[in-house]
Amino acid sequence: MLPSLLEQLRPLCRDEAAFVQMQAILNSKFEQLHREQDALSHVIAKIRASLDLETIFKTTAIEVRQLLDADRVAVFRFDPESGWSSGEFVSEAVLPQFSAALAAQVCDYCFGDRFAADYHRGRAQIVEDIYAANLSDCHIAILGQFQVRANLVVPLIKGFDLWGLLCVHQCHAPRRWRSNEIKFAMQIADELGVALQQAELLQQSQQQADELSEALTTLQNTQMQLIQSEKMSGLGELVAGIAHEINNPVNFIYGNLNHATQYASDLLKLLALYQQSASPDEIAACAEAIDLPFLMRDFPQLLGSMQIGAQRIRQIVLSLRNFSRLDEAEVKPVDIHEGIESTLLILQYRLKAKAGTTGIRILTDYGNLPLVECYPSQLNQVFMNLISNAIDALSEIAAQPLHSCPYCQITIRTRLIERPAGNMAAIEISDNGPGIPAHLMPKLFNTFFTTKPLGKGTGLGLSISRQIVVDRHGGELRCISEVGQGTTFAIEIPIQQSEGGGQVLDVEESPLADRLQAIDRQTSSSYSYPADLNHTTRSWRVGSDSSTPDTRHSTPNP
Repeated sequence: MLPSLLEQLRPLCRDEAAFVQMQAILNSKFEQLHREQDALSHVIAKIRASLDLETIFKTTAIEVRQLLDADRVAVFRFDPESGWSSGEFVSEAVLPQFSAALAAQVCDYCFGDRFAADYHRGRAQIVEDIYAANLSDCHIAILGQFQVRANLVVPLIKGFDLWGLLCVHQCHAPRRWRSNEIKFAMQIADELGVALQQAELLQQSQQQADELSEALTTLQNTQMQLIQSEKMSGLGELVAGIAHEINNPVNFIYGNLNHATQYASDLLKLLALYQQSASPDEIAACAEAIDLPFLMRDFPQLLGSMQIGAQRIRQIVLSLRNFSRLDEAEVKPVDIHEGIESTLLILQYRLKAKAGTTGIRILTDYGNLPLVECYPSQLNQVFMNLISNAIDALSEIAAQPLHSCPYCQITIRTRLIERPAGNMAAIEISDNGPGIPAHLMPKLFNTFFTTKPLGKGTGLGLSISRQIVVDRHGGELRCISEVGQGTTFAIEIPIQQSEGGGQVLDVEESPLADRLQAIDRQTSSSYSYPADLNHTTRSWRVGSDSSTPDTRHSTPNP
C-alpha cells in the first residue's frame, strides 16, 4: 500500500529532495503504526491467555507501562455502593522511585459530580499537567498523594456498568499525550472490559455448576434412597414368598411329629417288653394294642414324607441363596436357568390360585445355553422385576372367577444367538395380559415412571433393570407389547463379557449370606438328597393354596 501511495504523491512534490523527505516521514509513521499494532496485539494476546482477573490486570499494567514509557499504570476499581466516590487500586506497575498506590483506599467526593457521567459514556480524561488543568483542589490533592503530574484515565466498562479505571500516570514531569497513545489505552480498556464480563460469566457458570453439582448430589442421594426403598420393597416380597413356601413343609412336619412321637413311643414300649422277657401273650397283646402291622407300614412312610418336607425346605434355602448371591460381586460364569428357577420359586406364592379363582400358569422353554458371564445377583434382580411386573399385569385377571376368566400364562424362553461379534444369551419373559398402550411405550424405562397406583411402585424397577442389562452387562433390554395381546420383555446379554466391560456393583455386606450358608451346611449334614432337587426345568400350573395337610400320610405341596 505504501509504494502506491508514494507514487500518487510524487507529482505533488516540488522536487526530488522534497519527495525523499516526505517518503522518510511516511515510512517512519508506518513503522511506528506497525509497532503500535504489534504491541497492541501482544497485550491483547496476553489478556486473552488467562481467565484470572488478577493475572490479567498485572500483565496489562506491566505491558502498558513499558509500551507507553509511563511512570505508573494502575487498575482502579470502584466500590459499587459508594456512588463512584471511593474505591481502590487493585493492580499496578510503577517505577521504584515513586510510591506504590496498590491497595490504597481512595475517597474522592468531588469525582462523582464531575467525571462519573463522562466515564460512563466511555470518555477518557486527558490531563497534561494537573496544575494547569483547572482541577478541583480535592482532586489535585488526591493525585498529588500518588505524585501524579500528568494523567491519562480511561474507563473500564463491564457490560453497561462503570466498573473502574485504567490509569496511566506520568509522575516526574508534565506530559503531552499523543492521539495514538490515547487510542492504544482505550483499546486496552475495551479488552479489559471484555475480560471483566467473561470473568463474571465464568463466575456465574462456576456458581451454577456448584449449584447443579449440589442438586445432582441431592438427586443422587434421593435416588439412592428410592432405590433402597425399592430394594426393601422387593425384600419384603421375597421374605413373604419364602415364608409362604416354607410354611407348607414346616406345617406338614410339625403336624406329623405327634404321630411320629406316638409311633416311636409304642415301639419303645414293645421293645421294653422284649427286654423284660415278657410272656408271648403280653407281647402279642401289646402288638395288637399298638396295631403293629399298620405301624410297620405307616411309620417308614411317615418318616419318608417328613424327609420330603425337609428336602423342600432345603431346596427353598438353596434357591434363596442362589437368587441373592450376596457373596458374588464380580463377573462369573453361571447357569442362567438356575437364576430363573430360583426367582420362580420365590414368587410361587403369587402364582397360586385362590378358592374359586384361576391361578397363573408358568411355561418354560429353555434352550441349550452355556454358562453366561454376568453379575448373578444383579441379573436375578432383573428376572425378579420383570416376572413381578408380568404377575402384576395378570393379577386382576387371575382374581376373576374361574367361569368368567381365561387362563393366565407367563412364558419364559431362552435361546443362544450366534453372532460374529460374540454369541448372546436371549431371555424372553412374556405374559398374555392386557398389554401396554402405545403412547406409554417411550416412557417405559424412564426413571420414576409407573402406571401402578400410588403406593404400589416407585417406577424404578424397569429403570434399574435396563441399567443392569445395558450399562453393566453391555446387553439390550426391549419391550414388545400390543394392547389385548400381552407384553414381552426381551433380554440379550453377551455370553462372555469383554475386558473391562460393565460396571462393578458395590455389594453391601450382610449377615444373610452367612446365615444361608450355615443353614445349608446344617441341613446337608443331617440329610442326603437326590441330586436333581437343586434344579428343575418344568412347566406347571399351580393348584389351590393349601398350607395344612389333610392326613398324616400326605406329602407337602411342591
